[in-house]
Amino acid sequence: MTRRTSGGKAYPLFRPSVHNLMLALGVASGTVLSAGAAYLLGAIVDGLASGGLTLGEIVARLTTFLGVSLAAALAKFALDDWLPLKANLRAEVEASDGAIDQLLAMPQRAFERHDAGHFLNVVNAAAFGYGAMAVYLNVNAVGYAIAVVALLGCATAIDVLLVLVFLCGLAVYFAVNWGPMHSAGRLLMEMMPASEAWQEEVRRLVEEKRAANAGAAEEFYLQRFEGSTNEYRAFLRRHRLADTVQATLPAAISPALQVAVLAVCVALWSAGQVSLGSVVAAWQLFSLLQTPMAGICSFVSFYVASRPNVVLLREHAGEAGEPSGFEALSTGEKDLVARVEGTLWATPARGEDGKRLWAGEFEVRPGELVVVKGANGTGKSRLLDLVRGLSDLADLDGEAVLAPEALDAAYLTYPVPVVTGSLAENLLGREADPEAARVLDLGDLTERAITDQPLNLSLGERQKLGLLRALSRPEPVVLLDEPLANLDAGVRARLCDHLAGLRGRKTVVAIMHSGELDAAADRIYEVRDGRLSRVC
Repeated sequence: MTRRTSGGKAYPLFRPSVHNLMLALGVASGTVLSAGAAYLLGAIVDGLASGGLTLGEIVARLTTFLGVSLAAALAKFALDDWLPLKANLRAEVEASDGAIDQLLAMPQRAFERHDAGHFLNVVNAAAFGYGAMAVYLNVNAVGYAIAVVALLGCATAIDVLLVLVFLCGLAVYFAVNWGPMHSAGRLLMEMMPASEAWQEEVRRLVEEKRAANAGAAEEFYLQRFEGSTNEYRAFLRRHRLADTVQATLPAAISPALQVAVLAVCVALWSAGQVSLGSVVAAWQLFSLLQTPMAGICSFVSFYVASRPNVVLLREHAGEAGEPSGFEALSTGEKDLVARVEGTLWATPARGEDGKRLWAGEFEVRPGELVVVKGANGTGKSRLLDLVRGLSDLADLDGEAVLAPEALDAAYLTYPVPVVTGSLAENLLGREADPEAARVLDLGDLTERAITDQPLNLSLGERQKLGLLRALSRPEPVVLLDEPLANLDAGVRARLCDHLAGLRGRKTVVAIMHSGELDAAADRIYEVRDGRLSRVC
């Protein structure tokens, strides 16, 4: 899987590049052009005040001023807004893609630490927030800093004292905004667990809607959802208030700062140190300074608010990079597919505080048909998950040896995933095995548009779809969890004959509740009274 990393560190914030620098210069270009327009306006004012301009010169200067102002507006749209927005969208999607890559690469034991709401938050809010913040830091914030430096340089050209006034204005601006910015960021961090819990309840309602209706449990689901919603809403209300204060405060103090700058400019003009046109230009320059100042403040606020997203994504990447433990179990024995010895637990706790599934030994040789029997809840499916590398090795107190083909086995497990589309699309990139399709009697599934709705796809059809996937894969090992479930008698008989015919060509391990494969099986294991034993 491709990881979105840089220098070995997942989700870096600072990503210098020529491309980002060019975008940053584009962000600053509108402000720089507007500063040029301010100088032209000051020159026009001075010319009119002195009375030394002809009508043609006035028209020429006004035309130049208009052209530069239009160029500044165009640069503001194309270079300051549109291009960074495109970069922002691209970075958000790339971060989300990277989070999905890591989710699929994550070992099962790391995946099971979190619920679905957590991963929805990672792939959606956290990834998009990180992508936006990375672009803001590397493009917008750099562009705003360049614009501030350019404006200070322009102020120096008028009078050095103006630079000190501008710097004081910047200091006041940041000081007033600092508290609300950190308050909004802190609240967002505290709100994240409530957000994940709320998203988990949304997911539960969507996925279990039919079960809620069928069990007349609508009120129960609504109460759970209302509880998580109220908790999330309380945090959201406080965060929105702090965020609104942070957003509106700059507009409230800007007029006061502008009046202070104007007073200094008037004093300089009265002392004869600057011309009237320079006063107008300085006023315009300080007005222009408001935009990059607000942008830099917004970035600081954005960074404080988005730090939890970066932390979350880096933890996610770290979990994706954790070893599963199955890497060290591969065997070089040509005549062994899997060997498991020891005690399998359903919980991390041991002894009386834990739940033991079974203790015993299990072995599979190449080309064998192996049947595993036992009552529901005795750990048969957990055994197949262990053989396939889809569980936590810490659940096993003992030893396991697994061939690479076992860890890559074709696997019929539950629930059987369904993709909205055709049967070909539901084979997930594989071609249907003709013999398996004949055995399963697919009916009109080959022509029908398939959806994940009970009225569209029956339990038996869903079972056939899962079996067709597993039996069409080229892997030499096939794991089947209750392959006969929800099938009619004719299909069951044909499927058993087909599985028996795979002996010697493929290794098949099947969990069964009946004896229909017993006669063809090379080995039969049974879980009874907490023991996994070979009975044949």
